[in-house]
Amino acid sequence: MDMTAVLVAFLAVVTYLLVRSGELRTWHIVLVGLLGIYLDRIGWTDPVVHAGTWILQGFTHTT
Repeated sequence: MDMTAVLVAFLAVVTYLLVRSGELRTWHIVLVGLLGIYLDRIGWTDPVVHAGTWILQGFTHTT
């Protein structure tokens, strides 16, 4: 399992716990998901993915 799958699973668990606790509403998740889909369609996700990978590698000290 690569680091991306672990990160996605972690974010899914955090999202679930936030919704369950009432800190995050379901419509917030829908809006953020739509923003993510929109950013993917216009091609702005590559810099975000590269920045996220760079930060994650910095925290885990892997290359």
